[in-house]
Amino acid sequence: MHNFLMKAYYALTAPFAVFFILSSMKVHPSYKMNFFRKLNLGMRMFLNKTRVQTGTNFKAHLAMALKLLEMQPEKEGVVVECGTWKGGSACNLSLICEIVNRKLIIFDSFAGLPLSDEFDREAPVYTEGEYCGTLEEVKSNLRKYGAIKQCEFRQGWFEDTLPKIDFPIVLAFLDVDLESSLDTCIKNLWNHLVDEGFVFTDEAANPTYITLFFSEKWWAKNFNRVPPGLIGAGTGLPLGEYYIGPMDELSIHPLQHASTGAYTRKNMEAIWVYYPEEQINKANF
Repeated sequence: MHNFLMKAYYALTAPFAVFFILSSMKVHPSYKMNFFRKLNLGMRMFLNKTRVQTGTNFKAHLAMALKLLEMQPEKEGVVVECGTWKGGSACNLSLICEIVNRKLIIFDSFAGLPLSDEFDREAPVYTEGEYCGTLEEVKSNLRKYGAIKQCEFRQGWFEDTLPKIDFPIVLAFLDVDLESSLDTCIKNLWNHLVDEGFVFTDEAANPTYITLFFSEKWWAKNFNRVPPGLIGAGTGLPLGEYYIGPMDELSIHPLQHASTGAYTRKNMEAIWVYYPEEQINKANF
């Protein structure tokens, strides 16, 4: 019964999600995204969720579509996806990349998750080889449901492939599960992100995982800057979901679901600076 209600809710509200998420005064006019083109894009994304396995809510794909549609066409840069599984999210990202005329570069081992180290708090949750989609599976799904001509593929472990990046990035989508993989991705992608470029993650509802985006120590050590923070931290972006949490209580709240998608932006900062007692002490000297 719960599954039926969830599926019915998503099906009935999909057009409303498209309308509300893609409603923006900033969408660039050159993309000619009238109501019907937005609806067509959104419903294709919704249907792809039922056709290809993906752990990502299609409304998170719509949120990424919005950010790309709002960018100036002359802004140089590609879209990057790290971790694609069977290619469900890649299909949807490729559809929007076709509209905005950008390349989608897909990084994946195409052999499942790697074996992580003992310091990774997510390692006990996953098994080596899990979430495996072969390169041919992903390409086949993209031919059927996406825009494969927009795509390039980089096969291998992130620590081997990401350091070879030599192009600007306007948006990166990370669905990489492990802390070690998130660490590797951000270290290798951040400096290639354009000003006001975006990094989206699919792990927003995992509080320990997303603390990287708020870690003053990590950002100072790796980029000599303050942390950027994460919009949607803890629950995911509010995309028409009903979620109180935490995630380990979902079994007793079967109709709750976090959107899990969240993002940061290159020029954001998330640091606490209100220490009035320190300012008072300085003023007294």
